Amino acid sequence: MFLSVSSSARWSITLEVLLLFTSAIFAQSCSESSPCKPLQGGQRFKTPKQVISSGGRLQTSLLVDVTEFQVDWLNSLRRLYNNSFPSPTLRIKPGDVVSLNLINNLQEPDFSGAAINELRHPNTTNVHTHGLHISSKAPQDDVFLEIGPTQSYSYKYNIDDEQARGTYWYHPHFHGSSYFQVLGGMAGMIVVEDNPAEMSTDLDAVSCPNNCENDLQMVLQLFQYSADEDGSFSVAQKDLHDYEGFRLNDITVDKSSTTLEDWLEDPTNEIKYVLVNGLLQPTLVMQPGQVKRFRLLNAGGLYALAVHLANTNDGSSCTVKEIALDGMYLDQPRDLGTGRSVLFAASRVDWLVKCPNPGTYELRSTFLPDDHLSMGEHPSFNGTLLTLVVNGSEVLNSAMPSTLPSRPSYASDLRDVTEKDIDSRFVVEVTPTDTIGREDFSESNIRYKARVNTIQEWHLVNTEYVTSHPIHMHVNHMQVISYNPYIGPYGVDDGGSNWKLFGQNGTGCTWQHQNYDKSVTITSPSDALNYLGHDEKQSSGGSGTIGYAQIGEHRDVILVPPLGNITVRFRTHKYTGPVVVHCHLQSDADQGMMMTTEIVDQGASVEASITSAGAYPSSCFRNDPVYQPGNDSPPSSSVTKSLLLPLAVPERLYNKLP
Repeated sequence: MFLSVSSSARWSITLEVLLLFTSAIFAQSCSESSPCKPLQGGQRFKTPKQVISSGGRLQTSLLVDVTEFQVDWLNSLRRLYNNSFPSPTLRIKPGDVVSLNLINNLQEPDFSGAAINELRHPNTTNVHTHGLHISSKAPQDDVFLEIGPTQSYSYKYNIDDEQARGTYWYHPHFHGSSYFQVLGGMAGMIVVEDNPAEMSTDLDAVSCPNNCENDLQMVLQLFQYSADEDGSFSVAQKDLHDYEGFRLNDITVDKSSTTLEDWLEDPTNEIKYVLVNGLLQPTLVMQPGQVKRFRLLNAGGLYALAVHLANTNDGSSCTVKEIALDGMYLDQPRDLGTGRSVLFAASRVDWLVKCPNPGTYELRSTFLPDDHLSMGEHPSFNGTLLTLVVNGSEVLNSAMPSTLPSRPSYASDLRDVTEKDIDSRFVVEVTPTDTIGREDFSESNIRYKARVNTIQEWHLVNTEYVTSHPIHMHVNHMQVISYNPYIGPYGVDDGGSNWKLFGQNGTGCTWQHQNYDKSVTITSPSDALNYLGHDEKQSSGGSGTIGYAQIGEHRDVILVPPLGNITVRFRTHKYTGPVVVHCHLQSDADQGMMMTTEIVDQGASVEASITSAGAYPSSCFRNDPVYQPGNDSPPSSSVTKSLLLPLAVPERLYNKLP
């Protein structure tokens, strides 16, 4: 590839030899019994393995097994797909039929845990096709399938004819082990390839299927042992009672009583990195003036990333434009300038990158002090992800695209639909102690039902007063309509499993939750309302707003900040069946922050378990079916059904109102 441009070739070969030489010298003095910090990286950038559909079909297998994975001198055993970190990229087209045989080669014993909403079953798995507009029923994207040790399952996906062309991914989704398995490396990208006939020549020049050499896939995955905060792989191993032989607690360090596992978990050793395609801070080479497409996937399951390109020497900069979010093309390319693209867990962004001048740049994740204003307390990563070296002959007449392909009909603009077009409304309420809708997850407990081929308007609200949560919905993307004033209750826990809801006047709510224990004393903190006002901050823009989505964007992951209230709309296009909604901090989801909703046929019953212990989402002193003004103080008079109905639930549920 590099021989076509001689100066680039010479520089690339020299760089690779230098990197290999440096790594070899460093490795001589570092080992598992004599560890060093920091871990050394810098290998040449590589693309994940590719599995490509042909003739409308893709037939492949994913083998789940334990594989040795190495970063610098450190070797660890990980559960992986096809012995690969990351997993192979699946490249498909709308209308394809994908036959995927999942073979679980993991073995018993399989720690079962004490309860469903605990970390458990490290050797049971399944597959979720994150972001695809697809049926949630078996043999397609059924995340309730249980593929135990030594079992296998044959998935058969009928990719929608209108499937948006873009960047998606797949990962395990068995409740209880998805966090652990994704943390270990089980994740791969899905690229729904573009149609050259529907795009500009300039965009085709940097996109698969015609110009894949300029279409760069970057799977960003966490590699952490440091135990100072969530994300430590070895801590997760202990939580799930992983086999002793799979851990690193049988290796002693420098003839001491300290084990390698102890050393890795010591926060002072800073073993916390984000890998790019399984490599630590790899080096990518581009030519001046060359345009590349970067597909960035945050597959870490925990930390948010605020990605940008920084120049490390003379101050010149690259042009970076966002063209797609969560697989959906934007209306037009968006110049990032000196800004950053935020990637919450499971989010994706597609960039166009052009660096006019030779130099060394770094792809970094950098959060600023005032970012918390839009994010609250949220796990975030700061550090270098990749080195970009721009060198060699200048590429002339390489243009940035100015137009983008249109989105499919199921992702049309719903901002101006009329009231009569909205079939029903629902509130997804984030609540304390890893609950959602005031309850822990139960597969059989359907919290809401919506009719197929209708427009839905939902509110995503967060009662937590400090922490934020990235909420993901299966099957359908959500369009961001507005950020609204938050006037609902806030939740306070006791540091354990007990929690209580308070109105914004500091008084305990009349309507609580099914596990509320009034004998436990929980007091309201003085700073409980510090994060109010996201609607005003989002509207004003400027610093401290990186956590907010832009109005009109289509997302499948949306961060709901503390005391946030976001209106989203979506079409329940075509597919009936379960629709899972959950936090994509996957440990939170595994421990209960997940709910099942359902899309049903026209004419079917839409009765569902909307309430928890009789309380509707966002209720406090009043018990209204949908989020309404007045919850910050006790009402002066009762609210009638006739007042509630227009803002509430489908008409057929009228007689079910309290």
